Amino acid sequence: MPKHLHSMAAGILVVLVLLLYMVSFTVRFNEAAVVTTFGKAGDGAVKNADGEGAGLYWKWPYPIQDVRVFDRRVQLHETRLEQMTTRDNHTLIVTAYVAWRIGDPLAFFRSLGNVTDGQKQLEARLREANAIVSRYRFDELTSTDPQLLKLAEVEEKIKTRLQEELGAQGYGIQVETVGLKRLGLPEDVSKTVFTRMRETRERMASTARSSGDAIASKIRSEAESQARIIQAFADRRAEAIRAEGDAAAAEYYNVFEKSEDFAIFLREIEALRKTLKQNTTFLLDMETAPFDLLKPDARPMPKQDAGDKK
Repeated sequence: MPKHLHSMAAGILVVLVLLLYMVSFTVRFNEAAVVTTFGKAGDGAVKNADGEGAGLYWKWPYPIQDVRVFDRRVQLHETRLEQMTTRDNHTLIVTAYVAWRIGDPLAFFRSLGNVTDGQKQLEARLREANAIVSRYRFDELTSTDPQLLKLAEVEEKIKTRLQEELGAQGYGIQVETVGLKRLGLPEDVSKTVFTRMRETRERMASTARSSGDAIASKIRSEAESQARIIQAFADRRAEAIRAEGDAAAAEYYNVFEKSEDFAIFLREIEALRKTLKQNTTFLLDMETAPFDLLKPDARPMPKQDAGDKK
């Protein structure tokens, strides 16, 4: 094919692409498109409003028709830091956020036109709605007690008010969630609060230490008292046992001092009985008592006094 035909084919292709671009547009599943005719949008101008109409569409070339595309997904907008006063005259620094999306693309286009103006309206309305915070006490916004904390209630009231005001204006904005991202204190107030908290913690620690010392002192006193009682009981019992032993020993010695030789003999016999109770071999001097009793010429058994016979 000649070169001029190649150039002509390429030119025709470019023209066709440009024409296709001018008379068509595509809408993604997460987008909604508003088609305007001479700058105005009719009732059937919205494409993919419910997420079921994504795809390729045709239109008249600009300036007859134009297409404005909006993101249908949830968007997040956050307010600037704002100082407020609670019902009990505490100062708070509040930052709020709102999660929103374009619920009615046609109404949004007619009333606001673009996302930037929509965010400006959200900012203004949200700042006004945040005044609800001033109806509550400080402890209802910052308490650790779930029964006392009303932060969720505050957020729900702000959301309801925001929905009502935006709905009344017909902006086509749908509010999904409203929340208080940050509740802070001014720097001078924070220092005072931290100082007060530190003093409170120190008082609590001092009270706990005093209570602990008192309990420890009581436990020590009770332990010492119990120890003295036990020691006194043990001393009395020991004295009683000692007295019983002394009495028994005195009786024992009174009996055996009447015949000392016989008493010694009996003690030696008892020693032999205990020593030779098991089969045991001893290598000892036979002169060692009480084994001298085993010698053939052992000393005779002492006679028992007549007064000891029973």
